[in-house]
Amino acid sequence: MRVGVFDSGLGGLSTWLACTRYLAEAEYFFFADTANAPYGDRRVAEVQAFTKAAYQRFLQLDVDALVIACNTATSAAAAPLRQYASMPIIGIEPAIKVALQESSGELLLLATELTVRGAKLEKLLRDCDPERRVRALACPGWMEIIEGQRVDWRERASDYWQEKIAAQLGDTTALVLGCTHYCWLREEISVWTGGSAIFDGNDGVARQLYRLLHRCEPPPPAAPREPLTLHFSASADAEQKMVAAQRLLQGAGVRARILPF
Repeated sequence: MRVGVFDSGLGGLSTWLACTRYLAEAEYFFFADTANAPYGDRRVAEVQAFTKAAYQRFLQLDVDALVIACNTATSAAAAPLRQYASMPIIGIEPAIKVALQESSGELLLLATELTVRGAKLEKLLRDCDPERRVRALACPGWMEIIEGQRVDWRERASDYWQEKIAAQLGDTTALVLGCTHYCWLREEISVWTGGSAIFDGNDGVARQLYRLLHRCEPPPPAAPREPLTLHFSASADAEQKMVAAQRLLQGAGVRARILPF
């Protein structure tokens, strides 16, 4: 079983990890479109073109399913891609439904600019948030700090939080992470908010991937056997990005073999 995972950068590695907890036996191929990142400030047509090009790469690999591990690409391009795709396409979206069910009070969604202004999010909020408990906050530049993986990236991410986000919390009781890059700051965000509940869409993607490939409900997630193996490619600075991916995973306590393809 071969699964493709696609993101504009390294954020989608958090989605890949979630998938391995349900489908440890799969062979995973991860493509980061670093030549065109970030997607968050692109036009919809551009993101659709980038996503179509990534799909063509995975067609050549003969994968059984494609996971779009990018909220922005899912918002802009998943629906049109499904119209002609010859494999299951699993997109990721902010876990707003789950957050509304499992928490009370006001929720703050953190996402890229394109996700925040996209029609997909507008429809999602209209359908599942009639009480208007969710506020959406665009965070331009935050993804780039995480993606850059500079030695001081966590300190820079903390400075961004204090300058751009902290004052927007208000009466927020829970946060929804609408960009897979932000998931790499989950522990820090918990500390910065004093322990607020945090939701993201990674587990939902992994469960849906299992359903589509096995035609049944997934079992409870399990800790995958390490070291994990990941086939990795990037559209720019591939060797540098492989090193950054390894460092990011090691920082999260994950042992993985990353192989180029």
